Formats: sequence, C-alpha cells, structure tokens
Amino acid sequence: MSVASRLFSVLAMGPAFLAAPALGQPDGEHNVFVMGGPFTSGYFSDAFLVWQDHYEANFFAGLGYQHFLYAHDGGFKLGVEAGLGLRAGQRSSAEIWAGAVARLDMFTFGEVRVTPSITAGFSLVTDTIGIETERAEAIGRDVPFLYYLGPEIAVSHPAYPEFEAFGRIHHRSGGFGTIAEIDGSNAVVLGFRYKFQD
Repeated sequence: MSVASRLFSVLAMGPAFLAAPALGQPDGEHNVFVMGGPFTSGYFSDAFLVWQDHYEANFFAGLGYQHFLYAHDGGFKLGVEAGLGLRAGQRSSAEIWAGAVARLDMFTFGEVRVTPSITAGFSLVTDTIGIETERAEAIGRDVPFLYYLGPEIAVSHPAYPEFEAFGRIHHRSGGFGTIAEIDGSNAVVLGFRYKFQD
C-alpha cells in the first residue's frame, strides 16, 4: 500500500476514533520535550516559510509533556499535552498551554521515521510580545487567553525509538474571532523529545 493510500485510510478512520475512542487500545506512551526558536513578524501561514527573513528579536523557549491515551493499529494516536514556556527579547512573559494531540506514527523512509502531529487547545500568557503586542493594541484589548495550535513534523531513527527531534509552529490566535479578532504570535521552534512507556 502506498504512503498516500495509508494516509487516506487513517484520515478516513479519524472521525470514527473521535466519536468512539473506546475502540482504540490504551497506549501508555509518555513524552517529555524541550523546544525553542524565534518569533516571526508574519501571520500563521507565513511561519511555514521558514527560509524567509521574517524573524523578530524575540524568542520562545519551553518544555512540555504528552500522554497518549489511545492508539490504533494503523498508527493513529490520541493524547493530551501541556507545557510551560518563556517568551523573551524586547520584553518577557510566561506562557502555559494545554490541549489534545493527534499523531500519525506510521511513515518510515529508509532509516528515518517521519511523524506528523498536531496539538490544539488553549494558551495563557502573562504579557504579549513583539508583533502580538501591536496586534492587541490595534484591536484595543488585551489577549492573555487565546487558542493554541502546534502543527509539527518529528523525525527519529528506528534504532533509537525513544528519542525524537522535531520542528513545530508554536501558534496563538483568536480562532477567527471566536475569542478575539487576532492572529497573535507565531514562533518557529526546534525541539527534542524523550519517549517512554508506562
């Protein structure tokens, strides 16, 4: 079965998992990770253009924890994530975030395993930073509480499955106006993860 066919079949099964998670098997995987990188001055979609010179003199550094609760034979996993971060540069603030995480643990290319995932939840900061401050001033309100989104690509080696390196967009926003009309902050981060079982 091709990679595209496998991906389509897993994505097609995703809604069934969300509707009936008891069909999955308890996973028991725990992860701890550290990550860090610069904030960008652009919007969420711009952050994926990592080669562009759009970085602020502000950076993010954080640590987090994941616990995967259900897994499927096809490699689809569901879990939870929480983290604590420092936003520093022109000013400093702290951030906590938490949410649900889904990952596809199924792609291997030669000696490299590639694992896409996404975390979606909420973020709370003690102060805004960089372009986020300008955007908050433009809408005339503080935005300590926003949605969190963390799309990620991780790579690992089958010989060392407990270790993983990853790149992620660390994103805060108002969710198309449901909390606020703002694309808050976007940091392009690199990280390292250690995985272990119950």
